[in-house]
Amino acid sequence: MKRRRKTYAGIVGRHHPLVPEEEPSESTTIPLASPILPTPAADGFLGVEGDDIRSATTSMMGHNMDEIVRIKRPVYSQHQFESIYTEEIEEAALREHFIDTVYIPPRPARTCIDLTCQYLPIIVTLHHYRWREYFPHDLLSGLSTGVMRIPQSMAYALLALVTPVHGLYTALVASLVYCVLGTSPHLVVTCQGVVSLLVGQVAKEYLERIHNVRLHNLTHTTGVNGTSADAAIKEQLLGVVLMISLLVGIFQLIFSVMRLGMLTNYLSDPLVNGFTTATAIEIILSQISALLGCEVRIPEDTPPVGVMENFKLIYFAIVSLPRANTYTLIISLVAMVSMAGLKRLNRFVKRRWKATVPTELIVVLMATLISGLTGFQQLGVEMVGRIPTGLPPAESPPPVSMDSILLRDILIIAIVSFVITVSLAKKFSLKYDNDIDANQEFLAYGAANILGSFTGCFVSTSSMTCSNLHESIGGRTQVANLIASGLVLITLLFLGTLFESTPTCILSAIIVVNLRSVLWQLKDLPALWRTSRIDASLWLVAFFAVIFTDANTGVMIGIGFSLITVIFRFQWPYCCVLGRIEHTDIYKNIALTPNAKEIDGIKMFRCEGPLFFSSADHFQSCLYSMTVNPRKLILQKRRYERRLRSLKRFLSIVPNGRRQNAAAVAAAAETGAESDATISVAPSTENHFAPMPETSDVHHVIIDMSCCSFIDSAGWATFNRIVGDFQEAGIAVYLCNCRFAIRAMLSNAGISRIDKRAIFLTNHDAVCAALSDMSRLNERDWLIYDSHARQRSEDLNHRRRHFVSRRPSDASETGQSRFLLSLDDSSSD
Repeated sequence: MKRRRKTYAGIVGRHHPLVPEEEPSESTTIPLASPILPTPAADGFLGVEGDDIRSATTSMMGHNMDEIVRIKRPVYSQHQFESIYTEEIEEAALREHFIDTVYIPPRPARTCIDLTCQYLPIIVTLHHYRWREYFPHDLLSGLSTGVMRIPQSMAYALLALVTPVHGLYTALVASLVYCVLGTSPHLVVTCQGVVSLLVGQVAKEYLERIHNVRLHNLTHTTGVNGTSADAAIKEQLLGVVLMISLLVGIFQLIFSVMRLGMLTNYLSDPLVNGFTTATAIEIILSQISALLGCEVRIPEDTPPVGVMENFKLIYFAIVSLPRANTYTLIISLVAMVSMAGLKRLNRFVKRRWKATVPTELIVVLMATLISGLTGFQQLGVEMVGRIPTGLPPAESPPPVSMDSILLRDILIIAIVSFVITVSLAKKFSLKYDNDIDANQEFLAYGAANILGSFTGCFVSTSSMTCSNLHESIGGRTQVANLIASGLVLITLLFLGTLFESTPTCILSAIIVVNLRSVLWQLKDLPALWRTSRIDASLWLVAFFAVIFTDANTGVMIGIGFSLITVIFRFQWPYCCVLGRIEHTDIYKNIALTPNAKEIDGIKMFRCEGPLFFSSADHFQSCLYSMTVNPRKLILQKRRYERRLRSLKRFLSIVPNGRRQNAAAVAAAAETGAESDATISVAPSTENHFAPMPETSDVHHVIIDMSCCSFIDSAGWATFNRIVGDFQEAGIAVYLCNCRFAIRAMLSNAGISRIDKRAIFLTNHDAVCAALSDMSRLNERDWLIYDSHARQRSEDLNHRRRHFVSRRPSDASETGQSRFLLSLDDSSSD
């Protein structure tokens, strides 16, 4: 009668590919090579061929018969699979775009025309421009964004501590350059509040350092009539702002040449949103003096020095309320309420007629008209002052002595301004499926800032309000920005004098109202907390860092915390043990999937992160704690072998049937000396020298490498040490789901101690091979035990030998017990 091989948890065993299969005989039956054969049962349940029919099956409720997957294939190791299905490719060609485990995408060959179109995207835009379809939308968008950016650019110039005309210069030059070099059809490049504030703060702090004095309220006075700030200070301030623009452009141009557009990936959206939200609050607080019509000064010795400046400003603003100019305060409140109402009306007009109401321009024109008729200047209301007409003069920025702090702050401005732009461009690219080249964007902004520094412009970036307006109206290309730039040019040439009597509090009111969209980012924080607490923590750290210090220090703290979170995520990745869903080849985390069960004798481990010098110790500790600690087994095995050697020595040096003192022999065995003391020893003392070691039920450890993207040299050293520990403990290690980058390193001789035939295609292949391998090894252990039993009956000396199995099993334990009993019998004789 034929004896059938045992099956394990519904998986049919198979011979390991490292060992040749036995020929079929009358006493054995070779099982099928395929363990995955889904078969619908008669009672509506799903099973797998080879499963125990008495165990629970998977319900087919909600599934059609056509949705059942039937698979029948051999168990593949990675080497077998590649030898059958992978094309023969030379190793050099296979590694052409790999540096260790870093993939460098291939760059196709390009002609001169391709390079020209790449660096001048306006050529492609005009070549494919559909005038009848695109131009009406671009015309409407250009007129709308043009009338919006005129008052906005004048207002944001106050944040950069320059006169409003420099805001118009920036809106003109930066927009024209980006139209030629930019890659996003929906961005509007002009002045922006956050970047303008950073420029003004850096310029102010630089002048305070070189003059060793504290400059007060420059935002309120510098760009207006110059009554509170010295003319020389204003001139130096303008020179510093222009030099900042030049160096920011140089940095961005270097980033473009070095292809460092990837730097923006290290400033995540939570970091940028938290930073911009806090900076918006700081911008609003910086306009308090202009809105109140009086100077709000913070005493230099106000503790704590250097921090919590925003809270100090709020306190002293409240203290300064009795000194506020009533007319200025009323004008500011009326302007903000009017703009808020017009913006609500604008939503209805935009939905109904696809047009927009120029809210800011209407308020500015009305305030300018009323100011000219009633004489606001005689009431103490501060005016914009003289605005020169004509094109900006082309002059080189005045030389400025550099220091490390100024260069650091300029580098921060260069990165932050670009990140704000790219984050907005990515939002539009995802919506309209446009390609954004980060390196080309660096080139466009660098060129705009370098050229702008010679034409009286400060640092520019994309405007969120103008870009959203351009997109919502239906603007299709950068032709709309060319039209908007034409309106700014007309204003500079002919209409500049009309805004000389505009109250500065109106421009401050425009800044405050337009920051509503940035402040609304606070609503995203609860949803972000539910999604990822680490990202929410990053948002909060960036926000409070800016609130409690300043924008420059806050962004550095935010970047530092962002890098720490990346380190934490890589250094301590999530690890788990996988189990099999019964009657399937699906393996899931047993902590999250209760139906996933571990297979007896096998531990399947997965680390969801790369294995490199920072995470190697975490990988090893999690593997040992979640599966089995081979070092404990090694210590137990060595202790057991040492005691066995002591026992053998004790038996081998017995003269004339006498036995030496047990304690003396044990000491001699440890030191290598001999003892002459003799005493009769009971059989129980011999058992004391060779107690049975504790054994593990685990015979295979399978490591799922599907989530491991790379392994560095330190990781390989740790991995080889782990494999060596398991092999010494008698436990086999298999790998599965290895990515190409890891397999490419495994192909190098001497890197890994893993045999390539122990690397399997999937989890299920590894499990099937492990179960088949263990079944064969158990049979070998019994055969070895039987042979030793025959030898013991033939020769008495063989009873002093003891077979220690490579993988301790029930058979080896039985053999050890019987061996000790035989020793007891011989000693009694």
